[in-house]
Amino acid sequence: MNSPFLIKETVSAPVAVVDVSVLAVERFRRDFKDIKNVEWVEITNGYRAYFQENNILTAVDYTKKGKLYSIIRYGKNLMTKDVKMMIDNAFEASEIIEVSEVKIADYATSVYIIVLEDRISMKTVQIIDDEIEVIHEMRK
Repeated sequence: MNSPFLIKETVSAPVAVVDVSVLAVERFRRDFKDIKNVEWVEITNGYRAYFQENNILTAVDYTKKGKLYSIIRYGKNLMTKDVKMMIDNAFEASEIIEVSEVKIADYATSVYIIVLEDRISMKTVQIIDDEIEVIHEMRK
């Protein structure tokens, strides 16, 4: 695609190239100044930039016009002390398997999705505004 509004950014393999909106790349560089190793992919309604820093994988979504849409972070070390305390109090004997944090650009609240395991089940828990809800449970 030869558009003045698109630039080429290298994706995971050195030969693979994807057309990415200049506006999305400029916004990313402004929001994440110190991030160097970025992998861009085209998604249904725009672009996603992936990068890893401090054992946290981050996916940043932009619209085709370069507007920030969402930030999704994956890693066990994402939880604040308050969120960890909530989980520990509600699910005492559970081990934290995975943590995801989702933030939609136009909303101030982050949503945590946490996978827990105990001796009899695995649970997927959602935390929004200090409220915990089990959204999926599977018995072993």
